[in-house]
Amino acid sequence: MSQAEFEALAEEALSTITEIAHGAAQKLAYEGHSSVNSFASGNTLTGGQAYQNYANISQANRDALTALKLEPSIARLVLSDEDGRTRVVYIARKSSLPLASGRQLASYGSPIGRLAELPVGEETSVTLGGQNQVLSLVEKTSFRPGLVDGEWDSTGNQYRHVDFGVFSIGSLRALLLAKGIDAGDELDQLLEQAAATSGVQEGISHQIRTAMGLRDQPILDQFQGEIFRLPLDSQLIILGPPGTGKTTTLIKRLGQKLDIDNLEENERRVTNVPGQSMPHDKSWLMFTPSELLKFYLKEAFNREQVPASDDHIKTWTSYRNDIARNTLGILRSANGGKYTFKPDMDNLTVSVIVDSRVWYEAFKNFHDQRLKNQLKDGATIVKESAPAVGMPIAEQLLQLADGLGTRAWMDVYRDLGKQEIQLKAALDESKSTTDDLLKRERNTAFNRDREVFQQLAVYLASLKQDDDELDEEADFDEDDAEVSDNPNGSDVQRAVKAYLSALRALARSRYRKRSLPKNSRASKVVNWLGDALPVETILLEIGQRISFQNGLRRFINAFRRYVSDVPTSYRLFRKDRSDVTEFYCTAATNPLHLSGTELDAIVLLMLRNCRALLSQSFIERDQDAPRYEFLRNLASLFKNQIMVDEATDFSLLQLACMESLTTLKGRSFFACGDFNQRITYSGIRAIEQIAWVSSRISVESINLVYRQSRKLNAFAGSLARLSGGDLSSLGELPKESTHEGVNPVLLEKVSEDEAAKWIAQRIAEVERVVKQMPTIAVLVNAEEDVKPMAERLTSHLESINLKAVACEEGKTLGEGADVRVFDIQHIKGLEFEAVFFVGVDRLAAQKPELFDRYLYVGATRAATYLGLVCYQSLPMKLQSLADRFDEKW
Repeated sequence: MSQAEFEALAEEALSTITEIAHGAAQKLAYEGHSSVNSFASGNTLTGGQAYQNYANISQANRDALTALKLEPSIARLVLSDEDGRTRVVYIARKSSLPLASGRQLASYGSPIGRLAELPVGEETSVTLGGQNQVLSLVEKTSFRPGLVDGEWDSTGNQYRHVDFGVFSIGSLRALLLAKGIDAGDELDQLLEQAAATSGVQEGISHQIRTAMGLRDQPILDQFQGEIFRLPLDSQLIILGPPGTGKTTTLIKRLGQKLDIDNLEENERRVTNVPGQSMPHDKSWLMFTPSELLKFYLKEAFNREQVPASDDHIKTWTSYRNDIARNTLGILRSANGGKYTFKPDMDNLTVSVIVDSRVWYEAFKNFHDQRLKNQLKDGATIVKESAPAVGMPIAEQLLQLADGLGTRAWMDVYRDLGKQEIQLKAALDESKSTTDDLLKRERNTAFNRDREVFQQLAVYLASLKQDDDELDEEADFDEDDAEVSDNPNGSDVQRAVKAYLSALRALARSRYRKRSLPKNSRASKVVNWLGDALPVETILLEIGQRISFQNGLRRFINAFRRYVSDVPTSYRLFRKDRSDVTEFYCTAATNPLHLSGTELDAIVLLMLRNCRALLSQSFIERDQDAPRYEFLRNLASLFKNQIMVDEATDFSLLQLACMESLTTLKGRSFFACGDFNQRITYSGIRAIEQIAWVSSRISVESINLVYRQSRKLNAFAGSLARLSGGDLSSLGELPKESTHEGVNPVLLEKVSEDEAAKWIAQRIAEVERVVKQMPTIAVLVNAEEDVKPMAERLTSHLESINLKAVACEEGKTLGEGADVRVFDIQHIKGLEFEAVFFVGVDRLAAQKPELFDRYLYVGATRAATYLGLVCYQSLPMKLQSLADRFDEKW
């Protein structure tokens, strides 16, 4: 490849990039004028929806043109067909437009755009204009275009040719400015004489990181491309070392699958979810472990022209707490709920935290058995308390209860649905008489003492809900509408309600010759009432009818309790198993407090049981019925696409919850992670655990690293081997990479101020070498170390006009050339040109189980420069690597 040929390539490329940008700007101007005229002449009163659709399309067009104006092209392909004819195609990230010059521009998502992923020399079949063609990729140039002083340039370009090999071109504009240098036609002369000026180098040269964020990879490689184009209803986890483009692949997949026009017909059917009000392009969620990574994910989505708000990118903890409080009714709010979340609660054993499967299955089985016992007890109660006309119903229910042992729940609920009308008629008839009796007793109490309910309200206000003993039987004394508290009700209304509830519970227990739970709310109210209670004969009359109703209610809308009773089942399960040392290391100090893992388990079982019900044809046929509103509300959580970044930091239960948020038809679930980067105790540890999350999830590995130098990649591999990590996930650099790098540096036996001074000196070295200020991170072991280290560093950096910024809790981001100081736990997924890890020896002492993984994560954030500081000595576990370090660069 001669200098003249590179120059011709640069000239054509810059001319085309300029033409695309100009064409996009012209169309933008026309779009604005056209939309104004269209809206001025239309009748918005009669065509509201049509106008809204037009507005949406116009906005989408403007967004696409704006993106094309800012980034005209990301690649140039030279393709050859079966007859040897060649064509040149420019590729844009997301959109396209016709060019006056006749040159062809295609979007990356188009059929021909897929060829950009191929290695040069390979061929594939594509459908163009309705005809199938076999095209081979002869030549590919990747661009990073930008305006410089009003003129287009592209820097960090990579050129690949099937015969000539791989070259890096620093700047297309500089290449043209170098015209006239007598380089000759020979490649060696080009490299020797012109490389310094034009920036042409053989192989893939390293691009210095000068801005924080996720690495932008406009074009995926062939393997990544195959993954991101998998059908919408696929489930996959991508495993691989840092810097392999895992997150980029997820983002590009999401962007492609959000565009309904990019979907195959069978994929479009998957997006058509009955009852779903959210449009397909809004029906997605991505989960990430940290707020900092969430910020940079938004930035990456923006580059792919995917609008991504806080509604779409979530940390699991914040999302789980929100749905547990506001949708599932697990956590308390002003409108109900059962538990208070205690994030620092530590009552579960390490074995449960590490692998929750046995514990979760025990809880699930307990819930199933409790529901069966409810129905069995209900049939017995109906038999004992039924009036003569109710005996046939009692016999039916006894027969159903006797067969529960071997039957699947869905079959039971299907049969109960057929008996619902008969059961409700019997319940309503009995309840009518009971309501009259209770109303009479309420009025008697009021007439005896007109202050009784006001005084009872005062007493109730003095009670603490946390102190109430659970009374399972009382749950069936009233209908759901009666049980629910009215948040807008008066104190007296709530007192009357508590009085009637206590009366029902007392009457039932007297009739059945049982005792009220000593510390239940009903027992406390009864004790407070003292002698102001109905006589025994009245209690027994009410008690018979309440018992009959109590038994019947267990069989009416029983399917609801398969989901809604999960939180109560967990409270009883924990009480029943609190002495099981395999599960619990200490008893909960409060029965209504939950740890994070416990909350995850309850959320998961509710979601899975809801999905099981919604997948039944007898519910699907009638899902708009009022009785299924509860299930519809939960189904509103389901999304057409669920994505998970840094999946190995999430627990089995958390990943299973995320998978359970997919729609029933599509079940689209994509995740990525690296077992060697797991820095949480609860994170998944092995591939076999993934199958428990969903048997449909397939596993793919990516090992080609685009981030690190050869020396740092080798060092990271050594760290993984020392920690007994997943050796199948070790990174490999592209063979064409020329990024050799330097050895890491080490400082030992110093004070904190001496460490800061040494880091400042190394930072100055890095800036001198790269001739600009690259991105630099300083990692410390804990949040309380962030600000002190930033202050010390700043005092030593002032002489070269730099400062260190304390990125506390990973939320403060810093600006421009700032040196950023982080707690190690907040920097997953990010990369920097240089990284310094301070207090490695202290981390080894504080967190021996996770120390090597934290070190691996810290080391793999660095592209070229890595520095370690030990206040005493290099930890024993790392002594075998001591000869890999230098003192300075």
